Amino acid sequence: MLSGENKDFRLEFFENSEMLISIYNKDLDLIDANRAFLKGLRLEKKNIIGKNISEISPDCKPSGRYKIYKEILKTGKPCVIDQVQLHPSLGSIYIRLTAFKVGDGLGISSKDITDLVETIQELETFIYKTSHDIRSPIATTLGLINVGRHDLEDNATALRYLDMIKQQTERLDDIVKRLVDITKIRQERKNIQLIDFNALLANIKISLLAQDGADKVKIIFNLNVHEAFYSDLNLLDTIFRNLIHNAVKYRHEARNSMVNVSVQSIETGILIKIADNGSGINEQAQKDVFKMFFKGNNLGGGSGLGLYAVKSCVKKLDGQISLRSNPETGTTFTIHLPNAYRA
Repeated sequence: MLSGENKDFRLEFFENSEMLISIYNKDLDLIDANRAFLKGLRLEKKNIIGKNISEISPDCKPSGRYKIYKEILKTGKPCVIDQVQLHPSLGSIYIRLTAFKVGDGLGISSKDITDLVETIQELETFIYKTSHDIRSPIATTLGLINVGRHDLEDNATALRYLDMIKQQTERLDDIVKRLVDITKIRQERKNIQLIDFNALLANIKISLLAQDGADKVKIIFNLNVHEAFYSDLNLLDTIFRNLIHNAVKYRHEARNSMVNVSVQSIETGILIKIADNGSGINEQAQKDVFKMFFKGNNLGGGSGLGLYAVKSCVKKLDGQISLRSNPETGTTFTIHLPNAYRA
């Protein structure tokens, strides 16, 4: 039993918190709200106490949050939701909600992250547009290099320098292209469709023909997908393509290189495993491999954006990714993806 003093402390915290906090009974009717909630939504407490959450937040049911709240009441498991909410006088506001069980009812704390979201969107737009602008002079430079090689075909030294310039320019072009692709991953809406894994992996096999060293690696595909699986084809392609190409790039020259790709149905969707016996990732680097521009080693001269793109795709598909790696045995990526059934 809480003492009177502890109750006062909790009430003071509740009322003075900068978080918007509201409490509902088991029927999701409002029973209390703090000052930040009332101020943030420009509401009077006397006008909303006893009202259902669907009346206070009209988009609650269409957005699917109402169903999530009911599930929390059943299971007791808290949930974090990032949501765009419409307000009659404030317009669109971006809210991060944390919903949790309180007794037999529900507590919701929320924070306005509109400024953060808009800053991220502006930065992504800047990256996207700037990257597009940069690619044009890069293409021009590559064209001039090819013309120069033709005019200097008898000058071995000049050709060598032109080839070095071309190599670095192509590397810059690859980085810019990947930045554009990553921005698209984050900004574009998912296109959910039935996935044909045989066709998807067949296209990746074809793309491998142009990769250096692919002929030295044995790639084994094992498909055990016995249920219709719906997802975004482009995001899946990015995941498989990056991980398989990385496995080829970072193969161990002293071993008979192999990559095992398995996809199998599980209760909630699919389980993907991509395992190689390559050079591996040291323990210190493993915590950073999914960060933008991080390169665990310089063997392949990569951009440091491949695994960041993979993680971005997995996150957008509401999945999870983990890795297990050892320089002696190679690397295994494990990915769980939910089945996005078409409504």
